[in-house]
Amino acid sequence: MDTSARPIELNVVTSQERATPSLVYRALLRAIRDGIMIPGSKLPNERELASQLRTSRTAVRSALSMMEREGLVRRRVGAGTFLTEDADQVFERMDQTDAGTHDAVPSFVEIVEGRLLFEPAMMHLVVSRADEGDVAAMRQMLENVLDATTWADFKESIYALHEQMFAATKNRFLMQIMESILADRRAVAFDGRETEKPAPQPVRTQTHKDLSAIVEAIAARDAKLAESLLSDHLMRTLATINIWQ
Repeated sequence: MDTSARPIELNVVTSQERATPSLVYRALLRAIRDGIMIPGSKLPNERELASQLRTSRTAVRSALSMMEREGLVRRRVGAGTFLTEDADQVFERMDQTDAGTHDAVPSFVEIVEGRLLFEPAMMHLVVSRADEGDVAAMRQMLENVLDATTWADFKESIYALHEQMFAATKNRFLMQIMESILADRRAVAFDGRETEKPAPQPVRTQTHKDLSAIVEAIAARDAKLAESLLSDHLMRTLATINIWQ
């Protein structure tokens, strides 16, 4: 597919270098949304994408790897990278947040940006200190994510799972950080509207799938995998904040 006439724009959410793959991921999602990249079509190669997005091939490669793990692209040896036929349906599965800025508390962008700096690395501490009770609690909270009846319940269940991960570090300083994060998000009702409406089933299912992979990596004592999966999760979250704006 020739995208040279309609270059993809890199829409900045954060200037944090570590989060650059999330900006690339965001730009590619918007290209799908806007019909610049069509489901089933071949993507430009990494060098061309990096040139269009004015970023590094490393950032592009990381973003494409995230998309591949999400089932948005498939790679054919010798042929290139293609969007899947149902790539445009990804938006139905996304936990999207329309988040503003707030005078009294940090914005959602600021919170996720900050978490991305340390929380993936924290998985090494979680893996080394979590006991069977911690893992069992995480698995129960995962079911709460899947069974949440309202959007507010859905958000509370997600943060309850993350709270349990922080608690598994047995580090009170880290636990205080999570308490502060949750207090700030609750103060603005998780940037939600009509919070008593049901959370869509495709969103709950996809979120459950993503978070389950992290919990099972913790259970398997695979710190590197847990770190990678959580980094992906936070970068996807950052990429989809205000995705429609």
